[in-house]
Amino acid sequence: MKIIAYHIGEAINLKRLRESYSGQLLVENASVLIYRVDDEQFACFFDYGAVVFANTPDVDITKNLLLLESFCENPLAQKLSDDIELIYKPKADLEMHFDNLQVPVLNEKVIEIVMLNLAHSVALDFYSQRGQTLLGEIRVLTGQLAEEGRITIGRKNMLKFIGRSLNNKNRIVENLFIFDTPDLVWDDEYLNAVHRALARNMEIQTRFREVEFTFKVVEDNLAVYREVNLHRESNNLEWIIIALICIEVIDLFVTKARGLFSF
Repeated sequence: MKIIAYHIGEAINLKRLRESYSGQLLVENASVLIYRVDDEQFACFFDYGAVVFANTPDVDITKNLLLLESFCENPLAQKLSDDIELIYKPKADLEMHFDNLQVPVLNEKVIEIVMLNLAHSVALDFYSQRGQTLLGEIRVLTGQLAEEGRITIGRKNMLKFIGRSLNNKNRIVENLFIFDTPDLVWDDEYLNAVHRALARNMEIQTRFREVEFTFKVVEDNLAVYREVNLHRESNNLEWIIIALICIEVIDLFVTKARGLFSF
């Protein structure tokens, strides 16, 4: 069974999707919808922008992705994806390989665990990509500061950049719960073993810490840029005050001079 996940946008409106999507609804809460499309096909939708299909033909996946664009916030032009092959071997041990997972027991819960972990993986790819984009912009500004001793970016563009950074960081904070251990594995040793094998193979925790570190670096640099920007504005204000004082002095001098010559 092939399971493939996509990150298609910044968010998916699950409430609207729930009203339009057909299939047997297996799981429903504020952050995820899981459907059984037929006896062996499953589809999973997450509010943070990830979708996962299990044992679904490519043509059906394409149709679903086109349908989802109308429920997606800021859809990605280039969708991120990850996949894994789920192999059922009743008398074998649970084994995790590079691109497949061998399981002795295969049921809805196992498929759900695999879909959750794949969704985590593509979400991390998405946030990592956003972080690297912001870090690239940071390098440009840092290079200007190192070579010219100043930042040429204007106040408005600086605020936009800060806004983009904070928006991405806030989205990660809002979705921190998605990287927690799923509730359904707590009382099931086998499901917990499946989850741990997948999370370890996909390096979920390591990649999450890397994303956190990237945004921490961006945040630290933004703090410096804010200080530089405030210092520049403070200097501009000082020059404006000096100019106003000079104008006032000149005006006073001209007024007194006119008074003297009027005699």
